[in-house]
Amino acid sequence: MKDAGALPTRRDVLRFGACAGAVTLASGARAVARATGPGPRDTLVVVFLRGGLDGLSLVVPYADGDYYAQRPATAVPQADTIDLDGFFGLNRAAAPLHPLFSSGRLAFVHTCGFPHPTRSHFEAMRRIEEAEASGGPVGSGWLARHLDATSPVGSSGRAIAVDRTLPTSLQGGPATLPIPRMDEFRYGGPVATRAARVARLDAMYRAASEPDRGGGLTAQALLATFASIDFAGRVPAGGAVYPPGTFGAGLYEAATLIKSGVGMEAIEVDLGGWDDHSHTGPVSGDFAVRSAELADGLAAFLADLEGDADRTTVLVHSEFGRRVDENGSGGSDHGRAGVAMVLGGTQVLGGVVHRQWTGLATPQLDDGALPVHIDLRDVIGEILVDRLHTPDVASVLRGHVPTPLGLVQ
Repeated sequence: MKDAGALPTRRDVLRFGACAGAVTLASGARAVARATGPGPRDTLVVVFLRGGLDGLSLVVPYADGDYYAQRPATAVPQADTIDLDGFFGLNRAAAPLHPLFSSGRLAFVHTCGFPHPTRSHFEAMRRIEEAEASGGPVGSGWLARHLDATSPVGSSGRAIAVDRTLPTSLQGGPATLPIPRMDEFRYGGPVATRAARVARLDAMYRAASEPDRGGGLTAQALLATFASIDFAGRVPAGGAVYPPGTFGAGLYEAATLIKSGVGMEAIEVDLGGWDDHSHTGPVSGDFAVRSAELADGLAAFLADLEGDADRTTVLVHSEFGRRVDENGSGGSDHGRAGVAMVLGGTQVLGGVVHRQWTGLATPQLDDGALPVHIDLRDVIGEILVDRLHTPDVASVLRGHVPTPLGLVQ
């Protein structure tokens, strides 16, 4: 469904059908009962910063002298930060995040990560997205399992990844689909024959057996829903100005979808490129440019949502952080803990940098890296319980019982 000039093929629709059919949990895992939960659920927007975000360059521990001792050439000077709490400062490149923090709409979670010690990008991503710390692949993502445990909010799709492939977190979930450009997800071809072609597809899938029938009809419904939304022409609200590029465009389309009120439950918009082994540039180089893109995009997204921000929770995280010491190439290598963020409206208990800080001297580190003191699943779990009303969080998070941090209400 990448070509806007042609009717979606049967293979395209069947690919969606594989996502929209019955979810398959890992062998031995029990299915959880579907439930609507107590009251309306938020839309969850996940921003995965792929590549390993250097949290020490974004939320800078300027009051820890060992930070500057470990990074004599690449540390962010205190003068290039905006104070957060007297210990941490926000990199000025990400300055648009500070008004969200100071107004209580953004919380940072430092020393946060996943408990498994791998420093492989692919292994860390898989374990985080499957919420699996101890064993091998489980065959479904944590967000997919949440969707399977709850009843649909809308009448068409339930989750979208703004990408060409479905992320692991959504694999195995009902009515989920990767769409790189929402404004191009439509029926193409001659207008004069479109109704007839759509009717023929509809008849074909109504006569099909499962899972083709359910997947095909769900895809048809989502295409019809998107046809009623002006993705290309909507003017952002609240004075929002999205950054150029695919990340800003993805957030703009996510906001358009949320504001349309169609009931989309989860949207993932990733931002990659954080594997800064050399020439990090935390003040004026590549890292600073990426941080500005991240901050500009998130600030525009929340401004654009206006009142819908109170019903939208944004989770930002990476697969791991970086080593504390700099390497010989002006960068940092794969580490352990990093920084996560939770953003939204009045439901977010922001203005806080959550952490369990034990210091950056070498004896306090995990093989040169910031140790994981806060499990990312605790952040996810609190959102699942308080904002998404998941009925059985332990099943979604593979038996992990989350400890709430006080991030949302």
